[in-house]
Amino acid sequence: MSRLQVHHGLYVLLMAALCVAIPLSRYMMSMMLIFLAANWLIEGDFKNKWQRLKEQKSAIVAFLFLFVMLLGFIQTDDALTALDYWSCKLPLYLAPVIVASSRPFNRKELFIVLGAFVLSVLFSTIYSSVYYMTHDVVDIREISVFISHIRFSLCVDVAIVLLLYYAFREKKQPAALRIFASVMSAWLLLYLFIAQTLTGIVLLLAVAVIYLGYILACHWKERFYRLTAMGMLCLLSVFVVWVGSVSWQYFHVSEDQCFMVDSLTVNGRLYDKNCSFIVENGSYTGMYVCSEELEQAWAQRSQHSLDEPLLKETLIRYLNSCHLRKDSIGVMNLTEQDVYNIEQGVANVEYTSRFGVKRALYPIFFSIELYRYYGDVQNSTVLQRVEYWRAAWHKIRHNWIFGVGLGNHKTAVGEQLAEDGSSLVGKDRTGCHNQWLTFWLMGGFFVVLYFVLMLIYPFFEQKKNISYVYVAFFIILVGSMFTEDTLETEAGLTLFAIMNSLLLYAFNLNRYENAGIDFKDNCL
Repeated sequence: MSRLQVHHGLYVLLMAALCVAIPLSRYMMSMMLIFLAANWLIEGDFKNKWQRLKEQKSAIVAFLFLFVMLLGFIQTDDALTALDYWSCKLPLYLAPVIVASSRPFNRKELFIVLGAFVLSVLFSTIYSSVYYMTHDVVDIREISVFISHIRFSLCVDVAIVLLLYYAFREKKQPAALRIFASVMSAWLLLYLFIAQTLTGIVLLLAVAVIYLGYILACHWKERFYRLTAMGMLCLLSVFVVWVGSVSWQYFHVSEDQCFMVDSLTVNGRLYDKNCSFIVENGSYTGMYVCSEELEQAWAQRSQHSLDEPLLKETLIRYLNSCHLRKDSIGVMNLTEQDVYNIEQGVANVEYTSRFGVKRALYPIFFSIELYRYYGDVQNSTVLQRVEYWRAAWHKIRHNWIFGVGLGNHKTAVGEQLAEDGSSLVGKDRTGCHNQWLTFWLMGGFFVVLYFVLMLIYPFFEQKKNISYVYVAFFIILVGSMFTEDTLETEAGLTLFAIMNSLLLYAFNLNRYENAGIDFKDNCL
């Protein structure tokens, strides 16, 4: 093997190892990125690399973002923190250059790299599911034990897209692999519902709707494609209608629930008069509450006192979700498992489901109710995001040209929350939860404008070579940036930088084959 073949072999193995690390290990991600860059430098062959790079101008555009981000140093008051933020984005600048300038993969090598990522995601979902089944999990986010649950849901979405490609679009795969890819994609879709990651589910639905719409528009005359697309859209419509019915059942209060028929319990005690009109599971949580009987009956069922913080509120909500009155009869009708759930802080019987749409949606619905009546956003990550966006946008309006400086954006959001008297003061180190606002705050208008250019430029430069897989990946990752600081965590940044580069510059093998490139020279 020649020296260049050795380095190309290392390039393939390091890229595969990096793809394995994305869903599993931050430490391994950092190490593989360093080794990948070092291998690229030691390999040399810069003349040929430059020739390849000139053919992929979008990679050069991505690299120049490194210099555009220097605008964030204009307003910063902490140069060291700004330098740290700037250097943390190195994969975003360098990954396109490394992939675009390196000798292209052959089909086998590309399959190894992408397969490593998919298998790593599969392992993570199986591990997380086993953890879920063998541990008492109060917060479903706990089952994502390696990286954040939202970033992991993005990995799952991308893996599903890759599996479906190899199952239905890649013609050179054996039947066994197609079956395996189909089954595994179904499992990953099920996992999204087990993990209740609404971000991943919504983004995958967006990809499905857009792709099916494309099929209907471009293949309407082909009966198979037309019927298949229409059938899938019907299934998606049924799912959306079902979610709508779940929402209706939660918020709709029937007429017989609007007024208290009885004023006394079975034991002759008065129900409390200070009724709360918070709606949960189709009934008012504050109706038919007798605090005296609750305390007496609960003392017979549990060693925990209702004087413990939030325990009484948890008991009332749990009884309400079971459609039981909040008196002694209701408490005595609880099972031992129900009592244990309440002691563990579970406030709704639907939260005890191992997976399902209700468990994912009901906490959001309850937080909306709290916001409607009390203006409280503490219990809703969705409403908290709105609060962060409002604070970030207020700062941007006063610093729209150059932002507030690299490293200052979280502090700036915190200051605005304090000025607004928000209940989120003290939680301001979480950022904006919107990548566009984050870049705008960091470096100003020209940074976010250039970032948009960097994202859309490949569609103009390589419009004939853009694959379905890349479009799906683009929708998933760019879509996540509207509700998440996707590129502010190592997992999100690496996933975007590496997969974006691979799917742009290494995925379309026909381009290289038509150019007469001899893949045999690259073989391991």
